Amino acid sequence: MTPVQFRDQHGDSDTWTTADFESYEHLVEGADPDIACATRDRLIIIGRHVHDGRVVVGLVPLPLLAA
Repeated sequence: MTPVQFRDQHGDSDTWTTADFESYEHLVEGADPDIACATRDRLIIIGRHVHDGRVVVGLVPLPLLAA
């Protein structure tokens, strides 16, 4: 599910309940292959935004945060 599809069903995020946010994390972010790769490769997500209906993530290797 894309962010646009989720918003079409649930409305704008300023009206979401806690359950809506949890559903978004599960259905949109959890299904995103970039986020799955980040978890596998021990990367930290430092930002996300929507571009052309897809979530785009900014990543940093875990060791860089410790420096």
